[in-house]
Amino acid sequence: MRIVCVVGLSSWIFQADAAEWSIQPRLTISETYTDNVGLGGGGFGGFGGSGRGGGEFITQINPGVNITGEGRRFKSSLNYTLNNLIYAKNQRFESRNQLSANATAEIIKQYFFVDGRASISQQNAFLFAPLALDNTNRTGNRRNIYTWNISPYVRQRFSNLASGEVRYTHGEVSSSGNSFSNNSSDTAIFSLNSGSAFRTLGWGINYSHTEISRKSTGSGFGSPGTISLERATGSLRYLVSSQFSLIGTAGYERNSFLSIRGRTSSPSWTVGFSWAPTKRTKIDASGGKRFFGNTYAASVDHRTRSTVWNLSYVEDISTFGQQSLAGGSILNPSMLGQLFSGVQGSEALLSQGFPQSFSDPNNFLTNRLFLLRNLQASLTLNGRKNSLVFRAFNYSRKSFSPDQEDMDLVGIGNAALTRNTTQTGGNVLWNHRLSPRANANINFGYIRTSYDLTSQKDDSIIMSAGLNKQFTSKINGSVMYHHLRRESDRNNGGYSSNTLTAMVSMNF
Repeated sequence: MRIVCVVGLSSWIFQADAAEWSIQPRLTISETYTDNVGLGGGGFGGFGGSGRGGGEFITQINPGVNITGEGRRFKSSLNYTLNNLIYAKNQRFESRNQLSANATAEIIKQYFFVDGRASISQQNAFLFAPLALDNTNRTGNRRNIYTWNISPYVRQRFSNLASGEVRYTHGEVSSSGNSFSNNSSDTAIFSLNSGSAFRTLGWGINYSHTEISRKSTGSGFGSPGTISLERATGSLRYLVSSQFSLIGTAGYERNSFLSIRGRTSSPSWTVGFSWAPTKRTKIDASGGKRFFGNTYAASVDHRTRSTVWNLSYVEDISTFGQQSLAGGSILNPSMLGQLFSGVQGSEALLSQGFPQSFSDPNNFLTNRLFLLRNLQASLTLNGRKNSLVFRAFNYSRKSFSPDQEDMDLVGIGNAALTRNTTQTGGNVLWNHRLSPRANANINFGYIRTSYDLTSQKDDSIIMSAGLNKQFTSKINGSVMYHHLRRESDRNNGGYSSNTLTAMVSMNF
């Protein structure tokens, strides 16, 4: 049903609109050895160390298909993988679905549109449990996450006076995790912004209303119920020069949820600026007040012939479901593509060079609503044969909902532990082009997870190295080594593992 909602958006136009379709089957086969398949504690030795998880050989046979279609009034793509894992020592077979699908269709030309997305993925569920790099580790901390949404919207331009949009979005998020409150959200958005007739003083009116319905966790605390988030703002933009603008907003937020931190509704305002000194540089910054206190936002983008600079800071009230619908990881495939744009061998890096969540903070499962603060910065240096990426982040979540909403999910003790968390870290990546069809890469990543209630900390380190080789236009191979280590203040919270993987990927 989820796939039909997304890929079938434009099916009604197929006969009327000539489209180009591409169907590309593929098969990836890999063999992995790890000395700590369960990421159990008990030692920080080298290969074949003393971790209680034990050594294991894992064979993966992963068939998949990539389907893309594009016509004059629609565009869609579907990427599906059947992840099959065979464990030699434990004599186990496991299979998981992985899906990323999206589509957009122009139903009425330049007026009515429909967008849709669907995904099936696996991720680490909880911060305090072992954090695996991918599905090969049998930690008991991996969960399937299912998301889909559909969004019809209307756009209208009123000559050069203004342009407006009315959008409705329905999304659903569910998990294989017990006691996670699967939820659905319905959002209505209205925006009206001034056109070119208002060159010096622009204006805007924006309104959004979201209803998030959460199914009962079955706890004695009762159903988490429905969250209502409503916000109306007006904005003014004063053009000081062709490169610099002053921006102000004012409005009101009316929210309905059980809060442990006081009021949930209040007036809001921000003041800030937008500055584009060159075509390759843009800086935006603002500060103000919302119901939870002071609020700030910033973004910096700068490009030269051989460098890419990015910095961003955002903060907002959110839920696990909203973060999952937005992509979950702070380093999703789209952001990876921007980060590695222009990097020699970037296609091999993105397709097989790294785990999907390398050196990333974890969007852990929770039924609670929280204040998210996310600061991240990156610098990419591109050379003829070498590329360097430096990245840093600070990712904090401050719960606004009672601990009891996660009592059945993780227990009341762990719910209190994860009430307020901060994940700080980053990574350094070096990529070297050995030949037109081969590259090598080395990555070092570090994350410190702080539990504010207890002042406990987990320090996670990942070191990896890989070789990627394109044998033919349809066959790629790679060899990768990962060392993963966590040192923790918590009892039995530390572990280490060494993993070696050889992989061949074939397109048909």
